[in-house]
This record gives sequence, structure tokens and C-alpha cells, in this order.
Amino acid sequence: MYVLKISCILIGVVLLMLDINAYVRQKLTDEIGLSVGGFSIFLIIMGIILHFRNQDTNVVMVLIMICFCFLLLIIFSLCTAVSVLIMKNRELAMQVSLLNQENERVIHETGIVPYGEETRK
Repeated sequence: MYVLKISCILIGVVLLMLDINAYVRQKLTDEIGLSVGGFSIFLIIMGIILHFRNQDTNVVMVLIMICFCFLLLIIFSLCTAVSVLIMKNRELAMQVSLLNQENERVIHETGIVPYGEETRK
């Protein structure tokens, strides 16, 4: 049953390396990178501590671990896609704020009264 322990540790290490690589390349936000890193460390610790006793379920457990590995890779790719969209959304919000500020400055300098404000005075 050492195959399951080694595979659990190996999946955790690979996921941690992918997480660090994506975080350094700024494809993950802080929150998502930290949660994926914590989960990968949990997998490593689980592989070190876990003891499997039943020998009959060896093939079934290996198939479950393979499916779990593919599921983790799909979830990781979705996390990176969401993180990239979050960062782009933040950048666009900052650009809109700067454009609004520039627009207000130009209106104030030229003395143009926006539509609807001449009736308020």
C-alpha cells in the first residue's frame, strides 16, 4: 500500500510546485494561491501520516487516486483562469476610476456645466 502513500505525497508536491509557479508568474491571486498551497501541504501531510490496511481495495484506490489527480488539475486550471479574470477586473476598475477623475478635471477646467445642472442653480 505504499503506492497510495507515495502517490498522495507526489500529487501534493506537484500541486505545490504548480501553485508556486503560477503565483510567481502572477496567474494566481493571493487568496487562491494560499488556499491551493495549503491544500497541497495537507495532501503531503496526509500521505505521510495515512495508513492503509485493507489490501483488497488496492486497485480501486489507485483508480480513485488517478481520478482525484485529474480532478485536481482541472480545478487548478479553473482557479488560474478565475484569478487572471479577477486581476484584469481590478486593473479595469482602476483605469475607469482614473478616466473619471480625468474627465472631472477637464470639465472643471473648461467650465462646462453638465446637462441637468443648469436647472439646479
